[in-house]
Amino acid sequence: MSAFGKWLYSCDREATVEAYSQASAGGVETCGCIWCRNFLLVRDHTFPPAFAELLHSLGINAHRDGEVYHNGRLAPGVHDYAGWFHFIGSLDHTGDFPVVDLGDGVTVWLCTASAPALQALKGKPLVQLEFHCTNVPWRLDEPEPA
Repeated sequence: MSAFGKWLYSCDREATVEAYSQASAGGVETCGCIWCRNFLLVRDHTFPPAFAELLHSLGINAHRDGEVYHNGRLAPGVHDYAGWFHFIGSLDHTGDFPVVDLGDGVTVWLCTASAPALQALKGKPLVQLEFHCTNVPWRLDEPEPA
């Protein structure tokens, strides 16, 4: 059993890696809306190293999100996004715990899987890893919506 914040979980990393290897695209790659096209350009620079390390430790492919969504523009050139990934395993101790601040405007938490998962993960025991980013830059070569 492993811990993340106050959550205790089990992860089948090998099974997660195998499932993600069968996914050809994540939600942000299949949407095509202006918000997802922007996130696609900046995602590799938005998440801090601690988030990338967490995803890697769980066997999650950082380019295969379950979904990413735009919450709003915080200031010119700065946007608020959130989304989730899944991993194969179990959530063994959960509750209304504080989110984990990974720095650079990124917070993360675990919860029971309830949101749509990638097809390659369907039917498996899943834990949902949710993220919230308040520092996402606008880099799309299109006018930034207000």
